[in-house]
Amino acid sequence: MAKKLQVTTRTIRNYLKSGELSGTKVGGQWRFTQDDIRHLTGFADPLTVFSEHSTDPDEFQEAMLAFNIPLSAEEGEPEKLRDRLLEQYNEVYSGPKRTFHYEVLTSGHVRVVLGGPHQYVLNFGSWIERNVYKASEKKNRSESEE
Repeated sequence: MAKKLQVTTRTIRNYLKSGELSGTKVGGQWRFTQDDIRHLTGFADPLTVFSEHSTDPDEFQEAMLAFNIPLSAEEGEPEKLRDRLLEQYNEVYSGPKRTFHYEVLTSGHVRVVLGGPHQYVLNFGSWIERNVYKASEKKNRSESEE
């Protein structure tokens, strides 16, 4: 657990002592559920949420779409692409039961996961394809022709 969270075992013990982390001790070793980890980190894996709430009418999401997006030289830093996507999401696509998850995978790739009503997922996904993928492909083609 400490290795996964990139903290020391002492930090894990402190989290347990303070109540920030819950777990069960089995045979002298601590065991943690996904919910324990999510409660501590505040991070919920979008696929897990999508799967776990498939029968909950209040949390149900019709569709999910994930992109692993290579960063173009034009986009530069992951924060620039994040800000661009968030601006579009906030102006056009935000709404009830809609999720937008952004994660930096490497210095050259990010992951975007959309979840919610199928029209939202398909429309925003199409916008991402047109404005992120196609623009990047066009720029790469024109640079290789020069």
